[in-house]
Amino acid sequence: MKFLIFAFFGGAHLLSLCSGKAIYKNGISKRTFQEIKEEIASYGDVAKAIINLAIYGITAEVLVVTSFDELQRRASEARGKIVVYNQPYINYSRTVQYRTQGAVEAAKVGAVASLIRSVASLSIYSPHTGIQEYQDGVPKIPTACITVEDAEMMSRMASRGIKIVIQLKMGAKTYPDTDSFNTVAEITGSKYPEQVSEGEGWSSALKSGGFS
Repeated sequence: MKFLIFAFFGGAHLLSLCSGKAIYKNGISKRTFQEIKEEIASYGDVAKAIINLAIYGITAEVLVVTSFDELQRRASEARGKIVVYNQPYINYSRTVQYRTQGAVEAAKVGAVASLIRSVASLSIYSPHTGIQEYQDGVPKIPTACITVEDAEMMSRMASRGIKIVIQLKMGAKTYPDTDSFNTVAEITGSKYPEQVSEGEGWSSALKSGGFS
């Protein structure tokens, strides 16, 4: 059987570790790297893989699916693998569910990570990102978006019987909530300066010449 190894590198440190040294935070001595490794070894397969992502990355075989239904049909094949969703783009509201729920559904069948085809009708090798959700009681496995082209390529390879192995390293971080800001601007039209348009009215005003 043929196989091909990919390496995907991203950015969230799940653990802050220094190999072979004690870890300190606020002056408090922590366990050594070796002690943490020994504890990880006692965890179940999925939990172990999640923590190992922060230290070594995850290396696992890929299972490519095109829908949640296919994932359920092939649930027995998914355990210990990285699920790659190559879902067709229908429209944004229907297709975005694979990004928001993809990790949860993959974790339920024992996958160690998920990669989602970017939710876009057009791609120029550009991954799209956005909101993603976890669910209480379901392992929080790593997940990331990949380009349409990469998802299609892996789908073609899998259909030919090629075994795909991915090494996934991520370094994304979740920061505390903070204030953000919107930009508000007023553009006064030269033809109807007294008219005010907002929301969807912008497009109709532009078509009718209201902002000329």
